[in-house]
Order: sequence, then C-alpha cells, then structure tokens
Amino acid sequence: MLNATSELPAQELPPSKKLEMNDVLNEIKHLLDKHDNPTEELQRYLDEVSSKINDENRQALANIDQDTVKVLIEKHPYFKNPSSYHIRLITIMKYLKKKGIDITIPDFDLLVDNIILSIDGVEKIGYGKYRRQKF
Repeated sequence: MLNATSELPAQELPPSKKLEMNDVLNEIKHLLDKHDNPTEELQRYLDEVSSKINDENRQALANIDQDTVKVLIEKHPYFKNPSSYHIRLITIMKYLKKKGIDITIPDFDLLVDNIILSIDGVEKIGYGKYRRQKF
C-alpha cells in the first residue's frame, strides 16, 4: 500500500508520489485479493486516500497567486466602470477562465469571493452577487 508515502507530510511529497488513479485502483484490487473480508482495511485505505486528496487540493489552492487574480478581477470592465447593476461570481469566474486561470481547483470560488470582497468599495448584496460603489 502507500505506507512509504504516508510517512511524509503532504507538502513534502515529490511530484512522482502524488496520487494517481491507476495506483489507487491497483491498491484496492490488491486489498480485495489479499483479505477475505477487507472491509476494515479498505475503509482505512479509502480514508487515507481521501485525506491525501484533500491535502493536495489545499496545497493547490494555497499555491495560487492571489495578487495576480485580484489584478485580473480589477481589470474586468465592470470593476473599471461600475454601474448600479450587480455583477455575479459566475461572470467573474468565466472572465478568469478566459484569462487563463485554472478555475477547476476545488474551493477556488471561495477564494475568488474573498478576493472580490477585498477590493475597495465592493459590497456583497447576495449569494454570488456584488456591487461596487462608483467613485
């Protein structure tokens, strides 16, 4: 199993030790073949894999340059020339995708929400809806 890699914290895992789907499937097949009733072993293994996936997702989210994302958001036409109408989070996400930012990272929308709220004069008027005050 992945005992050798579980000794290292997720931040210290080299790229060659990241979770690969084929490795996970092979480990599960090995557990099923090795034990007559592998329920406990399989549950422990799935918990370990789930934990590693969550660690990788958190690390990917932490590696995002928030200042670059903030600059891109501020370059959006709405934020350059705010109006009385609100802008939606989905619109900003589409804009970031168009600008080459990977928006598929889990919880990236929460990060973008915090970045939008950190812009001067922006207020949240509903779930995923923002309004910027005209200056």
